[in-house]
Amino acid sequence: MKPSPETGNKKKNGRHLLDNNTFVFLLSLVIAFFIWVAVAMYKSPQESYTIYNVPIAIDTENSIVAQKGYVNFWQSDETIDLTVTGPRYLITSLTPDDVLVSANLNMVDSAGITELPLRVSLKNSNQDISITAMSKTAVEVYFDTELVKEFEIQLDTDIIPDHIADGYEASGAALTVMNVTLKGPETEVNKVENVIADPQFPEELLYETSTVPVTLNFEGASAADTVSVNKYVGIVDGQECHVKINIDRLTNLKTVVALPGVQTGNAQFIVDPEEVAVRIDTEIGYDKDTLPVLTLDAAALQSGVDRYSVKASDLKLPDGVTLIDDSITFEITIKNTEEE
Repeated sequence: MKPSPETGNKKKNGRHLLDNNTFVFLLSLVIAFFIWVAVAMYKSPQESYTIYNVPIAIDTENSIVAQKGYVNFWQSDETIDLTVTGPRYLITSLTPDDVLVSANLNMVDSAGITELPLRVSLKNSNQDISITAMSKTAVEVYFDTELVKEFEIQLDTDIIPDHIADGYEASGAALTVMNVTLKGPETEVNKVENVIADPQFPEELLYETSTVPVTLNFEGASAADTVSVNKYVGIVDGQECHVKINIDRLTNLKTVVALPGVQTGNAQFIVDPEEVAVRIDTEIGYDKDTLPVLTLDAAALQSGVDRYSVKASDLKLPDGVTLIDDSITFEITIKNTEEE
């Protein structure tokens, strides 16, 4: 039987491709490439490769730690570096996600810091790859029962004057929160004796009433306890503390007699002392440079000389003004003559 014209054309086209030097050359390159890849994969020399920052997993679920009610208070973000050995094409593609590093919790038998050995394995096991070095073989973990306890905050006021501008003075300081709730390992929370609020002042000196944030520091019975509790004990989330510092401006005001009404005659007023030292609350403010120490009806002034004594403690002062010394007595002399 004679081949059909169609079959003959296919054979002819196949022979035609093999007769095409360009096609044969390209086909040879492709075949050579795959042969090279195969040889490289199976004859690749053993090399070492380091995987950096592999996280350490500490899973307490269904462990002896969970049975004892312990919590991991060293929720460490520690990592380790691993060196693996194997064919280059396999190891250079490994990432920290391809490795599992876990701690052996079977050694935990009591509360406190325990050094746990680390176990390392590849998530996808491969006999051609081996782990040959680890930057650490154990990790320290703090297990204990959790304790939540409330403490009164004590304000450290000793440093406040150093942050007030000249001519001003702090008249008081109050915390926005008086108590704080701490949580952490029971052993450490029970070491806390004082919670100290340390104001965090801006670089500029203060010259008006201000509210500044504070840092809370925990004090133990000893220096070692203080270091320990500040490392492991924390504040319950959502609690923030600030301190409001009331600042007064220090100045002198001229003492005067207030005379509402229409004055008749020629009156001369002498006030002793002529000036008085005051504090002015910067939050309220007082913009006058005089301070009335006596109020008289101008129309009722009689001719001649009148004298008055006014105790500073009896004065009704303007809002925001306070006498630095309220034990003094103001002596007022009024000399009034009839108008000509």
